[in-house]
Amino acid sequence: MLVFAMFLSACSSTPLVRFDPPPPLLHEEAQVRINEVDVLEVSPEMDAFLEKYILPYNNSQTRLYLLSTAINSSGVLGFDYDPAQTFTAAEAFEKRSGNCIAFANMMVALARRAGLKASYQEIIRNPTWTSVDDTVLLVKHVNVVIESNKYVYVMDASDVEISQRAQRRVVSDQYAKALYLNNLGAEALFNNDLPLAYAYQSSAIQTDPRVTDSWVNMSVVLARNEQMQDAVTVLQKALEIDSDEYSAMNNLYEVFLEQGNLLAAEELKARVDRYRKNNPYFLLQLSYEALESNQYQQSIDLLNRAIRKKDNDYLLHYALAKSLYLSGEEAAALESMQRARELAPQNLLAYYERPLGELIAEEQALDQLEDRRQ
Repeated sequence: MLVFAMFLSACSSTPLVRFDPPPPLLHEEAQVRINEVDVLEVSPEMDAFLEKYILPYNNSQTRLYLLSTAINSSGVLGFDYDPAQTFTAAEAFEKRSGNCIAFANMMVALARRAGLKASYQEIIRNPTWTSVDDTVLLVKHVNVVIESNKYVYVMDASDVEISQRAQRRVVSDQYAKALYLNNLGAEALFNNDLPLAYAYQSSAIQTDPRVTDSWVNMSVVLARNEQMQDAVTVLQKALEIDSDEYSAMNNLYEVFLEQGNLLAAEELKARVDRYRKNNPYFLLQLSYEALESNQYQQSIDLLNRAIRKKDNDYLLHYALAKSLYLSGEEAAALESMQRARELAPQNLLAYYERPLGELIAEEQALDQLEDRRQ
C-alpha cells in the first residue's frame, strides 16, 4: 500500500545531496506544462483590505492585532478552514477559505504587505494518517509566525491539535511553495491524472528538491505508471535526503515486493514494520486479510487497535462492525455500525443506512463474482 504525503498540518541539518531531475514519465500525454505562479502575490482586493483596516495604524503591534482578529469567523475578513483546498494567497483571500497552505500563503502575504515580519512554520508532529478512496495519506501541517516590534503571534486557522511538545521549524518561502505544488500534485493523483501529477511534482522538486514529500509522491506517480525501477530511483533519493523518511521506506518496500526483489525488501522489513504498527490503515488492511481467512477475532483485535489510534473514520468502524457481525457478536456489531453511520460522509449515508447483514451479503456476492472472473 503506497503512502503519499500532503499538507492539509529542533531543526536538523540537511546533508549535501546532488539533485538530478526525476526520471521522465513514459506516458503518451506526458508533456503537461503548468504555469509559473507567485503564491504570495497580493491582489488589488487584498491591498484595499489592508488600506481600509490595517495600514491606517502606524503601530506594528496594532497592525498585528487587527490582522489576527480580522481572520476570525466573526472578523472583517473571516476564514473557513477547508483541508481539501490548496490556494495561492490571492485565491485564499478571494474565497475566504482553504487548507493550511492556503491560509499560510494568505497571511504571510498580508502581513508582509503590512510591514510585519512573517514566516511559514512547519509542525513536526507524530505521524497522522487519513484515507481518500483507496489511498492512504500522511497528513502534515504548517502555520504562520508573525512578529511585531514587541510580540510574536502564531496564527493557525485549522482545528489540528498541536501538542506543546511538538517540534516546530521556520521554513523558507521556496520550501513552502514546494509544499503548495506538492499538494496540487497529490490532488491530481486523487483523480489519477498522472501527467498533471508528474508536472506538479516535478515543479515542486525543482522549486526545493530538499522537500522529501515531493520525491515520495513522485514515486507514486511512477509506480502507478508501472515504472517501478524509476520509482526505486526517486525513493532512494528521498532516503538520501532524509534516511528516516518513513513514507519513502514504506513505498520502497512495496515496490521491491512488486518487482520480486525479496532480498532488498527483507533489508527494509524491520524498519517498515515499526512504521506500520502505528498506522491505522495498515492495521485495517491486515484486518481484511484476517477476515478473508475467517480469523474473526484477529480482525477484531486489529481494528480495535486501529480505532484507538484514529476514532473518527467511518471505514474503521464499518470494518469492525462486519468482523463483529461475522463472529456472532451482533449487538456489538450494531453499535459499531451506528458509529460508522454517524461518521460517514453525506453522499454515502443512503448506502450505510441499509441493514448490516444486507451490506455484508452483497459484498460477499461481489467478491465471489470477482473470484469467478479471475
